[in-house]
Amino acid sequence: MTRGIARPGPSSRADFCRAGLAILRDEGPQAATVDRLCAALGRTKGSFYHHFRDAGAFQAALLAEWEAVQTEQPIAVADGQAPARRAAALREAVVKGLDHPLDRAVRAWGRHDARVREAIRRVDRRRIAFLAGLHRARGRRRPERLAELEYAAFVGAQELGLVTDPERGPGVARALEAALEWLGRPPTSRRRRSQRA
Repeated sequence: MTRGIARPGPSSRADFCRAGLAILRDEGPQAATVDRLCAALGRTKGSFYHHFRDAGAFQAALLAEWEAVQTEQPIAVADGQAPARRAAALREAVVKGLDHPLDRAVRAWGRHDARVREAIRRVDRRRIAFLAGLHRARGRRRPERLAELEYAAFVGAQELGLVTDPERGPGVARALEAALEWLGRPPTSRRRRSQRA
């Protein structure tokens, strides 16, 4: 049974999007049909077409909802913290609040759909830019490269199921943070630290 689908009753545009994301995550993009959505929500096709002119418009709304929930909400949580707490707040929001199977499902969908690939590229750029800002605020050198490295490690860890793994996840996160801290130091500072070790 698909998780996260709204109960029958008056259905809004957001209800259709939430149901669509749940079906996408659990059953794949081919399952997110108008018939399947209406059955899940207990609504008629007329209700669907009241909110979306066609399947393409629904897919665009679905991607916008994914972007808002999976990217803009965690960033807003982190931005609401004091500068010294933003990186930790983002990490906590991502580990505990992100729907990682949904992110993986969207990436899998993007392998076969150019519009989805463009949405993924936009989300990736947004996430990397935010990470770069966090590195810049901490005085680290080459913040854009550090952000790309951190994000690449995150996507890989997400694919491997490490992000939320209670045994391996924290160790991976600590190792990555130590590497980013070392790489973000000025070269002279890194040399001095290596000589002391």
